[in-house]
Amino acid sequence: HVQMADEAVRVGEAASAASYLQGRRIIDAALKTGAKAIHPGFGFLSENAEFCEAVQAAGLVWIGPPTGAIRSMGDKIESKRLAAAAGVSTVPGYVGEID
Repeated sequence: HVQMADEAVRVGEAASAASYLQGRRIIDAALKTGAKAIHPGFGFLSENAEFCEAVQAAGLVWIGPPTGAIRSMGDKIESKRLAAAAGVSTVPGYVGEID
């Protein structure tokens, strides 16, 4: 992918924990290069509501689901409630917190 890109920015070491999981580095790279938006791709930061908020706070466009949707889908209880309310079949079972 790097060879096909118009521009590449090193955001850290090869290990994802030292590079692509560091949201601030992604945002800094976008600002440094004049990018207008960030698409988080698959996995990594795409399910991180705080990263979504940080991207927008930096004045960049977030290309992905809204923060509220990321938070809701990251909560198993809430996501099951939303699915049921939308008429989506879910696995039967307890919906709520277990003490």
